[in-house]
Amino acid sequence: MNKKVINRFFLVIFFYSFTLSARSSQESHFFPKDSIDFFAHSFKNGHSKQEIISIPKGKRPLPSNYLKSRYIRRHLRQFKRGASFLIPENILDKFGRSILGRSDGQFVMSKQDMDDLLDKVHGEITLIEVELGIPAGLWQNNGLIRIDIPKPKRLHVRIPSGNEIGANELWIPGGKLPNGYSESVVDPIPQGKYRETLIIKK
Repeated sequence: MNKKVINRFFLVIFFYSFTLSARSSQESHFFPKDSIDFFAHSFKNGHSKQEIISIPKGKRPLPSNYLKSRYIRRHLRQFKRGASFLIPENILDKFGRSILGRSDGQFVMSKQDMDDLLDKVHGEITLIEVELGIPAGLWQNNGLIRIDIPKPKRLHVRIPSGNEIGANELWIPGGKLPNGYSESVVDPIPQGKYRETLIIKK
């Protein structure tokens, strides 16, 4: 696989996986969560959510510079039982499974949040699209794969800085999606370090 194909693969993974950090549609969520409470007392004195958002992408500081260490530890504890993300089956079939994700960080949800999401949508891909900010219909007529990473700590699980390619104008500092789900990023995931489960058949 040449460099051009590899880069294309990473771009497709970035676009199709749910973890297009904070990529949210204008629709209301099927089961909204209020993420504001999660930020109570999370910032160090002199720092705020708006301050970090206002810094241009590519120049944002590390989360440890503005988030309290206790908040960071509490956030990352949510990923002790694993991390997950979703991706259409045809993308994996086309580009292979030897390594998943981008070198600057693959966005993931906590395993518990993914379990909760799938329990509530009951296999309705339309509702999954709404919850994850995927353009309506983009995942229709395709199988949907769940990727589980049992030990994300070994892949440097961390709070996103907002400098990742997957972070757009709706990115929120502190490792939260707009609907309240917890998110982190991990290093590229080699085969053997993740489990693949077909959750929706074509």
